[in-house]
Amino acid sequence: MPFKKGKSADEIVSHLGEGAELIGEISFTNRLRVNGTIKGKVRSEALLEIGPTGRLEAEIDVKKVVIKGEFRGVIRASERVEIQKDGKVFGDIFSPCLIIEAGALFEGRCNMSQGSTGAEA
Repeated sequence: MPFKKGKSADEIVSHLGEGAELIGEISFTNRLRVNGTIKGKVRSEALLEIGPTGRLEAEIDVKKVVIKGEFRGVIRASERVEIQKDGKVFGDIFSPCLIIEAGALFEGRCNMSQGSTGAEA
């Protein structure tokens, strides 16, 4: 078995498991998977994955987000937002790229303008 140095970009480094609840603000530097509940703010320059049992009621500012569970709030993604077939999003999305699979639910607004932060001037 070969040994690897460092972490791959797709490797889950942090995980908030089912039954766990975080209220407040969280930031991370490597990929995070959430199967529990977060209420508050999420910040990162990495990928956030909301698992099938994950529930977020938050304002998030990340590089990429993949949604398989449920999200309510505002998403600001510098690279991409992906709502997979069982994912549900209720809120506003600010991202240059939005992917919605068949069967997913998106109820809200999306702004795909280059450089948009979602902040009101």
